[in-house]
This record gives sequence, C-alpha cells and structure tokens, in this order.
Amino acid sequence: MTRARTLILLLLLSFALGVLPATAQEDPAPSNEPAVVVGEEPAPPAEDAWTFRFLVPTLLVITGIAIAGVILGYGVRVKGRYRVSQET
Repeated sequence: MTRARTLILLLLLSFALGVLPATAQEDPAPSNEPAVVVGEEPAPPAEDAWTFRFLVPTLLVITGIAIAGVILGYGVRVKGRYRVSQET
C-alpha cells in the first residue's frame, strides 16, 4: 500500500511539474506595439529640499558641539581627578 501511494504521489508530482506548465503557456499574437513604453524622464528638482538645506547643517553643528562638550567634560571631571604619582 505504501508503494502504491508513493508511486501515485510521484506520478502526480511529475505531472504537475512537467505537463501542467507546458499547457499553461500562452502564445500571444504578435503585435506592432512595444512591450514597454518608455516615457521622458522627469527633470531633477532645481534646488535641494529645505530639510537638506537647513536640518543637516544644524544637526552637524549640534553634533560637533556635543562631541566637544563630552571631550571637555572628560578632561575636567575624569582626567583632572587623578594625578600620576612620581615616586622614585
């Protein structure tokens, strides 16, 4: 019984993979129209968006100030607390 089920399953699988795709293909009638119509490309915008013109420089300046503050804070708080002992 198991062999019969396996044989039937293999026959159905080979039918589904071999015969069905061949029958599902269409043979379209040739036409003079192109398959893809390519239109004109839109012109690029004349100027940058306001977000790029204003937000990006503002964020860069704020980031630079924050990094400088962190470096100065490290120099004052952490590095200034500890002294190297020069015992000989």
